[in-house]
Amino acid sequence: MIAREELIEKLQRDLTRKTYSFVEYVTMASPYVPEGREPMWELLLRLRTEERQHAELLSRLIVALGGIPNPGLFDEGAADTNYLHIDYLYKLLIRHKEQSVKEFEQRVNDSSGFPEARAVLLKILEDEKEQLAVLRECFEKCVGASPSKKGSNTKVDADK
Repeated sequence: MIAREELIEKLQRDLTRKTYSFVEYVTMASPYVPEGREPMWELLLRLRTEERQHAELLSRLIVALGGIPNPGLFDEGAADTNYLHIDYLYKLLIRHKEQSVKEFEQRVNDSSGFPEARAVLLKILEDEKEQLAVLRECFEKCVGASPSKKGSNTKVDADK
């Protein structure tokens, strides 16, 4: 079990990632959405709302633990994604969500001594897994291909 202050610090990083989420940025980056890919765009708009809700949950959790919500700065590295094809961005989003699932699995473990925090983090983790599944499903439906590499490896090859 980690100390309350350490958990709050980790939650602050999570809050930053949700406040300035990659999904949020992609919806502002004017991606190229060709005909037939509209469902991919619509899904991103829905996921953006969920990311904002997660940021609100994390803010409330930080306050409940005795902290003050303080999201950090926006990751300017995401600015390199302006005007890219939505198929490419989906591959990046899927890879990002895979990492996010791992991070929230760790955060659930970190919160073992804080039942109120654990409940919120389990909800966010469940949502992250669902988001990953629907991103993959939508990509396969719209593009007609799996976003994953060959075999059982679930990583996305966004370099292609």
